[in-house]
This record gives sequence, C-alpha cells and structure tokens, in this order.
Amino acid sequence: MTRLRAEGLSLGYDNRTVVSDLDVTVLDGKVTAIVGANACGKSTLLRGLARLLKPQNGAVYLDGRSVAELSTLDVAKVLGLLPQTPVAPDGITVADLVSRGRYPHQGWFRRWTGTDHDAVAQALAATGTADLMDRPLRQLSGGQRQRVWVAMALAQDTDLLLLDEPTTYLDINHQVELLRLLRTLNAESGKTIVVVLHDLNLACRFCDHVIAMLDGSIVAEGAPADVVTAELVEKVFGLPCTIIADPIAGTPIIVPV
Repeated sequence: MTRLRAEGLSLGYDNRTVVSDLDVTVLDGKVTAIVGANACGKSTLLRGLARLLKPQNGAVYLDGRSVAELSTLDVAKVLGLLPQTPVAPDGITVADLVSRGRYPHQGWFRRWTGTDHDAVAQALAATGTADLMDRPLRQLSGGQRQRVWVAMALAQDTDLLLLDEPTTYLDINHQVELLRLLRTLNAESGKTIVVVLHDLNLACRFCDHVIAMLDGSIVAEGAPADVVTAELVEKVFGLPCTIIADPIAGTPIIVPV
C-alpha cells in the first residue's frame, strides 16, 4: 500500500481553485521532485499533501486513512514538513528551534530524552549548523536560516519528508550539499521525500521521480530521463532548449537555446 496519495484532489484559496482533480501517488522510498513555472500549483499541492490546506474536493490518504480523520499530532509523527515561508517566534535560538522538531515524539509532559538529544545533534551536524546553535535565528543570513529550518524538519525524524523550495536563499554549493543530504537520508534510512524545486537540472540529478505541473494540472511524471524532454520544458516553462546528458551522472541537463 502506498503510504501517501491523493485522489480527485482539488485545492485553492477562498473561492479560487489552484489545482483541480489531481490523482497523485508518492512513490515509497523514493525522492520525488515537483517542478513547474511560478504559480503553477506546486506549493499548493504540497500543502494539500501535508494537511495544511483543506481540499475543495477529493482527499489525501496517509497509510490508507484520510488525513482529515487524523489528528495533527498523528500526522506529525510520520510526516515532516518544511513550508515555503516558515515563521519562528521572535528571539528564538537555533537550538530551541531545531528542538521543536521533537515535539510530536514527546509525551504529555514534554520530557526530553536521550533520543531527542541525539536527533537534534544529528540534524544540526547534517546541515552544518551545529556552530550556530546558540545564536538567535534573527541574526543569521537567509542561507543560514534556511539550513536551520531544514535541520528542524530533519530532527522530526519522520519516514515521510515534504520540503517546499528548501534550496531558497542557498548558494549553489549549499544547494548541492542539501540535495546530497536528502539523497543520503533516502539511501540509508529509506525515507520517502517530496521536494518542490525550481532548478530542473538539480531535480534531474538528485531525484528519482519528477512531477511536472502546468496551470494546476500534472502534465507529465516519471523518471527524469523518461519525461524531461525539450518539448516538455518548452511546454511547462516556455523555454526553448536542448537536452544533453550530464557527463557525470548521465541525467538530463537543460541547455537554453
């Protein structure tokens, strides 16, 4: 049974529909990228899958049950989320923020355990933010803050991880480091990861499965080598291009014409 899927899913804001009648199956144990031009519905779809946005129609299912039937805590124990524009309490330190990723796993009295400590330490180390742990979040650069938010999501230590544009504010080196980290988490612990990305070349390089969206619909999905063509890129992004093979990974590279 697929752990996370949606059937006939329509989502929007107020009376405006953004994505309509989508059937989505998140491949277990794989890294999936949702790609597309600005305002195509990528983030809206991710919010719907994460139970942050109530469906106008259809449903999202987690482990065979509609997420509408599950409590927020039950969802948070198995599904971690990094939203596009996370908000932190004023004055919070890095260590305090990352520690909040452990809340779903703690009991009624919020008792801190060695497991919690280890999860936070590992998340800080994995994102290269351990040396920032005592600093207030507001004092960090945009790139540093983004890595700290990723650390909080990792500290939650869930089997399913959804990230909305996690490479925002990161320079190219940190973008690659982050995506390598996600691949390592997937390979070593079998985490199922869904990530919204703007860089199609990075999506092809680091993801097993690509879902391409246009105007609220899914226009193609599959392995990058199977679905990322010059025709698709021009259709989805309006960009004439040619596709060549990555000389190292063999995955598609988009070269603008």
